[in-house]
Amino acid sequence: MYRIGGDGAVEQLSGTCLRQGGRLFAEVSSTHLGTFVVLPRTAKTAALPFTDVTEDDWFYSAVASVCANGLFYGTSGTAFSPMEPMTRAMLMTVLARFDGQNTTGGSVWYEKGMEWAKENGVSDGTDPDGSITREQLATMLWRYAGSPAAEAGFLSRFADAASVSGYAADAMRWAVSTGLIGGMGDGTLAPRGNATRAQVATILMRFVKNLTK
Repeated sequence: MYRIGGDGAVEQLSGTCLRQGGRLFAEVSSTHLGTFVVLPRTAKTAALPFTDVTEDDWFYSAVASVCANGLFYGTSGTAFSPMEPMTRAMLMTVLARFDGQNTTGGSVWYEKGMEWAKENGVSDGTDPDGSITREQLATMLWRYAGSPAAEAGFLSRFADAASVSGYAADAMRWAVSTGLIGGMGDGTLAPRGNATRAQVATILMRFVKNLTK
């Protein structure tokens, strides 16, 4: 069972199938309104065209959400490439789309998104083909959100907190304090590690939910 919210976000729900009067009904509990869809458990990729994303993947709902919102596209008609690194150009384009900008056209596919990012202070547009790091991702989202203040201390619990670059410190504190970015499971934050497309999809899903609360 899936709930499709008014913002296009897709949420997987647990429920029970009931048979009454010769008909099958799905019983599910949800605190939000929306459109509810029942899909067979065997259809692992029924809601998505990607052969490399299935319901059992931890990032499935995030990929479904960002694709439903028109923020992400696949790397091909049948592949999302969730474990591939996200480039700076990709994120600039995704944020431009989220802002309602038309990113089509231009001499290169990311030109419109990069121009928008530079004009709005989200990025300086350098190294568009380079892989984006976790702290660069946090910084772009933080700038887009208006550079909100965050209390000190949120990074101290991570063993590698000192490796956060100075320019990204406020953004990383904000990203951690708002639940956008968490640790890597080994007590580190890995601020300079590359962010994968699956990780970015998950963080963007949280970012959109936070903005629309």
